[in-house]
Amino acid sequence: MNGEVLIVLILLIGIAWVFYNYSWTFYMFITGLALIIIYVFFIKKYDEFERGIIFRMGKFNRVVGPGWVFVIPFFEKEYSRIDARTRMLDLTIDEAFTADDLRLEIEGLFYYKITDPEKALLQIDNYEKGVNNMITSETRNTIGSLTMRDVFANISKLNDILVERIRHNSWKWGVDVSMVQLRSVAPPIEIAEAMESKEIAAQQLQAQRFKAEAEKVTMDALGRGAKDLDNKAMMYLYIQALKELGKGEGSKILFPAQFMKIVNNIGGDLEKSSLKGLDTAALIEQVKQKILENKK
Repeated sequence: MNGEVLIVLILLIGIAWVFYNYSWTFYMFITGLALIIIYVFFIKKYDEFERGIIFRMGKFNRVVGPGWVFVIPFFEKEYSRIDARTRMLDLTIDEAFTADDLRLEIEGLFYYKITDPEKALLQIDNYEKGVNNMITSETRNTIGSLTMRDVFANISKLNDILVERIRHNSWKWGVDVSMVQLRSVAPPIEIAEAMESKEIAAQQLQAQRFKAEAEKVTMDALGRGAKDLDNKAMMYLYIQALKELGKGEGSKILFPAQFMKIVNNIGGDLEKSSLKGLDTAALIEQVKQKILENKK
C-alpha cells in the first residue's frame, strides 16, 4: 500500500506542477492523459464473481476483488483471474471394479467452488484437473469396497459418501466440492448381456418346473377327464386353483409372467379352447382340492 500511495503522490505533484507552469488548455490535456494512464495501467476491474491474484516482484501479495483495484505497474501484475462461482464438470469413469470383481462404467457430475484463491493457485498446478482426478480415484476406491448389488442399492448414499471424502481432501487446495451426482452406473454391454442371459435362463427353468408341476397336479386331480385337455388348458386350471387358494389363505402367490399371458388368453375366450362345454368352476375346485391334499 505504501508504494501505491507514493505513486499517487508523484502523479498529483506532477499535475500540480503542470497547472502552475502552463495554460489551462494544456492543463486539461495533461489531466485527461494522466487519468487515462491511471485507468489503463493502474486500475483493474473485477466483477462480483471474480477474484484476482496479484503478484508483487514475483511473489504472491494479495487476493483482490470484486470492484476496482489499484495495481502498481512494473512492480505488480495480475497473475490470474479466478471465477468464484459454483461450477459444474462432467465425470466419466471407464473402469471401476466392484468387490465381486465386476467392471462398471460410471458417468456423473460434480459441483465445486473456489473458496481460497491463494491455495487454489499456489498449492496445486491445475485445481480443476486435480479435483477431477481425486473424485475419480475416490469413486473407484468406494466402488471397490462394495458388491455390484450394494452399489445399485445405495446410489444416493454413495453420492453423500463421496462428497464427504472428497471435501476432506479438497480443502487443502482451497476448493469446496459441494455435490457429486452419479447419473449412470452400468456394467459394460457384454456383461449386461451375460447377466440378462443368465436371468432369462433362470426364468425359463422356473417356467419349465412350474409347467411340469401344473400338468402333474391337474392330471392327478381330473384323472381320465384330463386326457382331452391341452397343456394350456391344464395350466389355466392350475393357476386359477392357486389363485383361489391364495385368496382363502390371505397370502400372495407370484406366477411366471408368460403363464399369466396364457391364463388371460384362455380365460378371455374359453369357448375356443379345449375347455369348451366343460364346467370350469368344478374343474378348478378339483384341482384346488388336489393341491391341498399334496400339502398335507
